[in-house]
Amino acid sequence: MEQGVFFEATQAEPLEVNGQTRAERRDQQVQRILEAAQACFIRSGFQGASMQQICTECGMSPGALYRYFPSKEAIVAAICEADRQDDLTCFGVFRDATSAVDGLVAGAMAHITHTHKKGSAALFAEMRSESNRNDTIRNTVDGHKQEIAQLIAPLVQRAIDRGEIDPPIEIQTLLAVLMSVGEGIAINDLPARGIPLEQIETALRAMLAGMLRPTKEGAGASA
Repeated sequence: MEQGVFFEATQAEPLEVNGQTRAERRDQQVQRILEAAQACFIRSGFQGASMQQICTECGMSPGALYRYFPSKEAIVAAICEADRQDDLTCFGVFRDATSAVDGLVAGAMAHITHTHKKGSAALFAEMRSESNRNDTIRNTVDGHKQEIAQLIAPLVQRAIDRGEIDPPIEIQTLLAVLMSVGEGIAINDLPARGIPLEQIETALRAMLAGMLRPTKEGAGASA
């Protein structure tokens, strides 16, 4: 968790209680608050969910909650930080990818599967919607997206440099389109709508091939 995301619990608290250290209890409380906040955001929307509702959801007094999070924006920052760690795992496949298309398909499918299993599409949509109204949320969400783009960029640039792909647009525009497509799929949670993962993967592969335009030389190298 980033420094400043939540307030430290009182230092008068004993270092260890029932076998748990202060840090372990703090992490447990933070997770409890985040889960309650996510439930409130999904049920009532970011604007509709109040800090009091979050307190009620997690069974915590306002004074106790504010020791950890001073605002809803701070809670969203913590949620994004947790999602960032998950995304780094999903998109870690980029580092070992032998081709741009294979790497992007593998990363996208890992993220789609994780988002579906976690059931976080509704929260993702709510945060994206709120980012259009709230500068603090927008900065948090856009910063998260920028980190993912920075993972994708080297994979695509190396493929361009090798002559493996020949995209019709410059890389920054290409990355923006790729990120928007991925975001749309995550928000819609297509597996929850009955679309099999293997069909999503087939469609993604065809779409990426059209956008990246693999060359004959590139196809031969990755065969």
